[in-house]
Amino acid sequence: MLRDTYLVAKHELLVTARNPFWIVFGLFQPIVYLLLFAPFLKGVASTPGFPGGDSIQFFAPGLLIMNAMFNAGFAGFGIIEKMRSGFLERLRVTPISRVALVLGLVLVSTTEVILQSVLLVVVSLFFGLTVTMAGIALLLVLLVLVAIAMASASFSLALIVKDEGILAGVTNFFQLPLLLLSGVLLPIAFAPALIRALSALDPFRYAADAARDLIVGGSDGASVTTAFPLFVILAAIALGWFVRMIREAVA
Repeated sequence: MLRDTYLVAKHELLVTARNPFWIVFGLFQPIVYLLLFAPFLKGVASTPGFPGGDSIQFFAPGLLIMNAMFNAGFAGFGIIEKMRSGFLERLRVTPISRVALVLGLVLVSTTEVILQSVLLVVVSLFFGLTVTMAGIALLLVLLVLVAIAMASASFSLALIVKDEGILAGVTNFFQLPLLLLSGVLLPIAFAPALIRALSALDPFRYAADAARDLIVGGSDGASVTTAFPLFVILAAIALGWFVRMIREAVA
């Protein structure tokens, strides 16, 4: 199974690496968000209710979570093309492990998120971001869990809807509210009481809060001890769902 996982992941990564559009647009997309949006936060950093510290300390960790949400959350579009090209049909007559296929595809999305995240952290340092190496290491683990959960869910939805337009609609329907309620872009403290109450149901709020704690070395806060178990569970559920869906697709 490990060999099959490696072969699937290697093939998909080579296909991605050969695409110059991904290198230019995919890899550097989070940097564009940082360059365009971070300056806006400087004007609100002194507003009552804004977390203490420089605005980049608030925005950059949240942007890492947002990038994992959206990059991995749109991973399913690739598998629709594989269905149309007959790639999944051909797998029915191969001995490849279905679990390995799932792990290989998810590993590609996770690798892309990690590469983008490392690049984003490096660029954020020039904006004044303060980090600790231990905190970054733990944050990368959290980003891996988020990426696994989102990519697995996206692949599973793609196998159900089998259409890019429908998948885009369903994905945006769930992702945009989750993003707004997570406090990634602006502090939840700025929101009305109802929005603050709803945000408590959003798992990505805990991920964003944990990212802000972890990046400076805080590993024992309530947000961290909540986010890790929560996303371990979500990643396991989503991964199990994807395994079930892929087994049905190539049965």
